Amino acid sequence: MNTPRGQETVNHVAPNGTVESAIRSLPFPGHPEIYSKKDVEKEKELAEIDFYNGKTKEGLDIVLIPKTYSTSPGINLHAVNLPTGMSHLSYAEGHTAKAHSGNDKIIAKYKQTIPTHFTYSPSILGYYHLSRFLDTGHVEPVIVRTMDVGAHKLLADLGKAKAIGSNNRKQWTELRALDDTHSNPALYTEDGKQLCGALQANPTGEQSYPHLSDLGGAAAFAASAEFGKVTNSSPSPLKLDYKDANGKLNQAAVQQIVQIKDLSDMVLMDFIMGQADRFSGNMHSQKIYLWIENGVLKRKAKKSDSAKAAEQLKEIPPEAVLINRMILKDNDAGLISGNSAKSYHLLEKISHMDPKTYNGLLDLQTELQKPEVAQWYQTELLFKATDFNTMKNNVDQAVGILTARKDKGLFLDANVSAVLGTEDKQEQEPEPTAESNDVVSTTLVITGSVGRWEKGARNLQVDVETVQRLLETVAQKLQAPELDPKGVDGKIGRQSAKSNTVAAIEAFQSRSSISITGLIEPDSQTWQALLQAAGET
Repeated sequence: MNTPRGQETVNHVAPNGTVESAIRSLPFPGHPEIYSKKDVEKEKELAEIDFYNGKTKEGLDIVLIPKTYSTSPGINLHAVNLPTGMSHLSYAEGHTAKAHSGNDKIIAKYKQTIPTHFTYSPSILGYYHLSRFLDTGHVEPVIVRTMDVGAHKLLADLGKAKAIGSNNRKQWTELRALDDTHSNPALYTEDGKQLCGALQANPTGEQSYPHLSDLGGAAAFAASAEFGKVTNSSPSPLKLDYKDANGKLNQAAVQQIVQIKDLSDMVLMDFIMGQADRFSGNMHSQKIYLWIENGVLKRKAKKSDSAKAAEQLKEIPPEAVLINRMILKDNDAGLISGNSAKSYHLLEKISHMDPKTYNGLLDLQTELQKPEVAQWYQTELLFKATDFNTMKNNVDQAVGILTARKDKGLFLDANVSAVLGTEDKQEQEPEPTAESNDVVSTTLVITGSVGRWEKGARNLQVDVETVQRLLETVAQKLQAPELDPKGVDGKIGRQSAKSNTVAAIEAFQSRSSISITGLIEPDSQTWQALLQAAGET
């Protein structure tokens, strides 16, 4: 297997001197804007993890422990306080069970392909980038990671010895045998010295999705009351009593709207990726707070730590509702054997879908026609040519199914913000504050150009957010509404004529007697004028 070129590679040295690689794949060609600042930060955190002597930012030891309680073997990365004098392997030997203490957190998972089982690392990578293109799915960031075969053998031996159940033991046994030959191109680097797999962040606050995770198979899911709400075309458009008599959000109604969107998005993504193992307990969720503030829908994930959750609750408005949001976590069984969503005609049954997801699918179909995109999937996400063709054909079929049914049983009405009559705004966790003795630069910068796509703007989310905030500030200071970008979302519409941010940039250039380009570049005249107008210089 050839490792990706990537946009960044961090090297780590195994105990025997083998140099391992942690590789952040290049972004989807032509679309760096689909990855958030938090995505980039999390990818970088994953790339910095040392498998043998690593520590978290909080100073906890990172210990690799084989996953022994499911059919698919993998390695969980735990963050723990290692007792003085205890080795990583000794700790792992005593902590292979599923249950672990509150002081032992799983921060990431490492999985490699197993040719004889539903485990395929390119599928894990594919889901992450697909979720960002469609702007849905709640899939944690993932990078490509190599691992020394000798170091892996020790963990595979432990997995065999501690396996719970015959299926798990069988898979660890097969994987350990593959390590002995270390020649299968689906698992190992060209020199045979390292495995090549996917390292994915573990979501915080995860739990099994209530009821749905207990269903046994796709047929049971298709017959469930939850999926029944997705397939029921009445009422349409979706109109629920989302507020009670006192004007407060109705938790049950909001949960239903979110669940309808989550399930329709999940079915589409699983159809595209050829997922074979979603309905055997691989459905997870996370608790989030939702509330409406000044006409804007806001959301924040509930803290998983009980003490932090109690403190967080003091800051959450009393009118907020707590709901389950789906997490797509176990995504390694795609592109290799079967397609449950297709076999059970789940996509054909959907009656409600988010219009953003639908439009994203149409855009994806267009992008997949480009040779550079096909090449990217194969070099950066480790797809085989047959994998890409399978996914591309699935996208074409999905477009055919959904476009034929649009407004004829399929309604694009499952956008949560639209149903609630609000604007959408993703709540970000606050940035860590610097200690008083730290020296912090307060000069605002952008790393790439912002504005009209057709003029070559990079439009990285963090840069767009910076420009939008500055424009908001200037609009308020000068009492000039034409300079207001109408929100801070880090996005620039592909159709510049419809972009409020581009309109605000051009209005500012006109007001400042600067050539009207609709583009702000780092250190340009427009950038310096914007900083000065906002009082940042």
